[in-house]
Amino acid sequence: MPVTSEMLDEIDSKAKRSGVSRSAFLTRLLRYGLEAERQKREQLAQKIRQYRDCADPDQAARLGDELGEMIFGR
Repeated sequence: MPVTSEMLDEIDSKAKRSGVSRSAFLTRLLRYGLEAERQKREQLAQKIRQYRDCADPDQAARLGDELGEMIFGR
């Protein structure tokens, strides 16, 4: 996705409200994004472990549906 002038204006506005430079604000956004991605991977790994270790067919089906939603969306 190309960076548009509207995006830069929004970034600059939010950076100014936060009292930081554009660079510092973008760094903050990257950190948040990386942390969110890490948490998402951990949640997926945990759900896979639960599914793999599940002995109850009904619960396994529910966990399988949840995994499908996590991977492919609704």
